[in-house]
Amino acid sequence: MLQRKVYFLLIFVVSFGTTIAQTQPFKSGESLKYSIGYQLMGVWVGAGEVTFTVEEEELWGNECFKFRGYGITYPRYDWFFKVRDKYISYADRSDLRPYRFTRDVSEGGFYYREDNIYRHDQRSVYSVLKVKEKPIQLDTFPLEANSFDVLSLVYESRSIDFGSKRIGEKIGLRMVIDRETHDIFLRYLGTDTYEHDEFGDIECYIFSPLLVEGSIFKAGEGMKVWVSKDRNRIPIYIESEIRVGTIRSELIEFSGLKYPLGT
Repeated sequence: MLQRKVYFLLIFVVSFGTTIAQTQPFKSGESLKYSIGYQLMGVWVGAGEVTFTVEEEELWGNECFKFRGYGITYPRYDWFFKVRDKYISYADRSDLRPYRFTRDVSEGGFYYREDNIYRHDQRSVYSVLKVKEKPIQLDTFPLEANSFDVLSLVYESRSIDFGSKRIGEKIGLRMVIDRETHDIFLRYLGTDTYEHDEFGDIECYIFSPLLVEGSIFKAGEGMKVWVSKDRNRIPIYIESEIRVGTIRSELIEFSGLKYPLGT
């Protein structure tokens, strides 16, 4: 399911509050687009795209960043398995703690909508879930300290100071997904030059996140992520083993960066 693919392709992690930069490495107006491809029987197939944008918006009296993620299959694949997935996160502009996270998932004949409200004063998350024709499911579960939804976690993680980490060092992280909180980690793997066909050579940090067992990914450290070694720290390339074949994602378009790429 694409929501799992998007989640774990773009889990660029967040430590437990010890690596937060004083200014975020992004700004309102930033847009990043990624291709999604699969390798089956030795052949790479481009199947879709994921786009992420940043806006500013007030929610319940709080000044927020509004993060959006939108995943689609290319039209030529819609007849086979049409995907139109939308994700929205409202996060505090100062510390990126989430206030609300929604996802609308439409994949083939399956669809659902989830709406999570983060009530920090009560240390709880109120969740509303609607799956196809089934009745609405209401639930409340504990909100643990330094927890992020998937999108706010992606942006918070870009403040990690990878340059201060030792090769092989683990960095703890905490995320809320599917009404559960998971403590996982990333392992810092060092630096590398990524040779991008369009943007040229890009100096990157590399890490491997510990994945949660899902319908697509195996649990473990079978994913590698290349993040630009500059003040933006944007994901450039991700590759991971899946249950059948390999999946990869590459940056194909960007605009509205806070700093020029590579600086």
